[in-house]
Amino acid sequence: MRRSTKRGFTLVELLVVIAIIGVLVGLLLPAVQAAREAARRMQCSNNLKQMGLALHNYHDTFIKLPIGSHGFLRNSWPLAILPQMEQQSVYDKLVLGIEGSSSVTGINAAVLDNWAPEVYWCPSSAAERMHLRTTSGSTVKFSTISYIGIAGAPTSATSSTDPTGGGRCISGSQGYGCANGTLLPNRTSRFRDLTDGLSNTMVIGESSSWGETAAGARTEIRSSAEWGGWAGSAASETPPNNGTGYTWSGTPYCRNITSIRYPIGLTREITGSGGNHRDGVNNSLHSMHPGGTQVLRADGGVAFMTESMEFVILRNLCIRDDGNVIPGDIF
Repeated sequence: MRRSTKRGFTLVELLVVIAIIGVLVGLLLPAVQAAREAARRMQCSNNLKQMGLALHNYHDTFIKLPIGSHGFLRNSWPLAILPQMEQQSVYDKLVLGIEGSSSVTGINAAVLDNWAPEVYWCPSSAAERMHLRTTSGSTVKFSTISYIGIAGAPTSATSSTDPTGGGRCISGSQGYGCANGTLLPNRTSRFRDLTDGLSNTMVIGESSSWGETAAGARTEIRSSAEWGGWAGSAASETPPNNGTGYTWSGTPYCRNITSIRYPIGLTREITGSGGNHRDGVNNSLHSMHPGGTQVLRADGGVAFMTESMEFVILRNLCIRDDGNVIPGDIF
């Protein structure tokens, strides 16, 4: 009689199988990650589309767009459009237009404490969800947001002039403030003011990534990071006016809107009059989507802007009336 023997895997065969499985996982993992990022990017795009629809509904109701950033920490555009974002119940509890109403010790603090609506958050972002500021031991926490309004753009990173010659930009100790865009500091605009066309004008962009210091350390450069996504400007005037108090020639601290001065994807913190920091007025557009960031056009469409885009084109898209029409394959 023959003795039956059961033959198992040899060590070499087992190692070969493990190696094959490792190769397959290595091939599949990037595809899985890409699919997840595609889903996150789609959700981010849907968020921007909702904001676009809300802005159009707001304009239909009031025949104007909301103030981008209201002086002395009153409120900003994300609060103004809450009713159009299906957040009427929260909006009805707020008291807007009062100095300091959107600060951690303000009249709306209890309503906004720890309230972080998903529609203002990019799911790809790994930045902090709550603001950094604490005042006199306050435990109130306001939500940060992943999006920032476009107030316009100066001529370049080194020139604070208005490229249109309209004189709507000013240089201050925190950067270059402009009012040649769409969501403006301390004033409103109308769709009729966007003479370049709604499809050629940018209204909102992403500001959803971490920044980094000159030494490479992680830091915050989002303007919503310190006081949250609801706070307005600390300046009471519209560029180029100086006004009183926290003036544009002094420390404007213009929250939740930006005058575009730097290319897409610049996350390096530039303190002082460079403006690319959480207290500045020139926060760059940046995201954690590979290769670029998403923006909202005034017509309600969403576009993906690559980090390789020329600054001049980006600048022209941020200005509502410079006469420059951008080819459709770019925007």
